[in-house]
Amino acid sequence: MTFNANPLAREFMEWQAALRLHTMIERNGAPHVGVAPLVTVKRPGFALDVVSHSIICGLLPEPGRLDEKTKEFRGIYEEHHAEGARAVYDQGISYLLGYYCDASAFDDTSLTTLLAKDLDLVTALRAEPRCSLVFYVFDLEARADDVSRFRCMQVDVLADVLSEGPVYENVWWHNTLFHGFADEHVVVHFHHQTTYFTGFGRLERVNG
Repeated sequence: MTFNANPLAREFMEWQAALRLHTMIERNGAPHVGVAPLVTVKRPGFALDVVSHSIICGLLPEPGRLDEKTKEFRGIYEEHHAEGARAVYDQGISYLLGYYCDASAFDDTSLTTLLAKDLDLVTALRAEPRCSLVFYVFDLEARADDVSRFRCMQVDVLADVLSEGPVYENVWWHNTLFHGFADEHVVVHFHHQTTYFTGFGRLERVNG
């Protein structure tokens, strides 16, 4: 399926890349809340006819380097898997320390997640691809330049559920470095439409 998409704001992409670099340096890869939005999706019969699910979202390389990066992820796994999962994990962290240094190296029109194929969220997205990713980081004491400072955004997207193809392969091999083979999973490719700042009751469109 083909979806049109609009660029995410540069500040958002810089924040997302910085968050991931922060987790490589300070948290040994453990995700920060800023990369774990709630996906709000239509589900008739529930309150307000929507349900919100938590996910971990990922960034894609810019399209011209997608296949190259997939091969690099796979190469790291194949070179080190005989040494054990810990060796693969450590090599993955080492690689990503350089990977997340430049926000412009990533596709600014989309985000992704990897999910078990039979989850309720996947069923809902197959029925209705329109959904929102709600990013909520509430740290009013963080420095202005800190990745943990206050942010509250609703990112409206169209979701494409993938079980094969270049995007699927990239996300699958990236995940494999840290969690092993994810059989019976799909990749959800979120195509950005519009972003809004929603902090403290506001609704302000954020330009890309």
